[in-house]
Amino acid sequence: MTTGHEELDELKEFLVEESIDAKRKIPVVWVILFWGLILWGIYYFIAYSPSISGWTQQKAYEESLTK
Repeated sequence: MTTGHEELDELKEFLVEESIDAKRKIPVVWVILFWGLILWGIYYFIAYSPSISGWTQQKAYEESLTK
């Protein structure tokens, strides 16, 4: 008598084989994108954080009216 879970047994074996064979590397484009987004986030935080740069929407709005 079978319980119908034989497929799951095969899945476990497949996952174990995949973890042993997990010598695949992340694509270079993904690594560049990852680090680029981190650097952009740091820049954005420094450039637009009122506590660091003093930038506020009110100042930006007033400057746009004077131009």
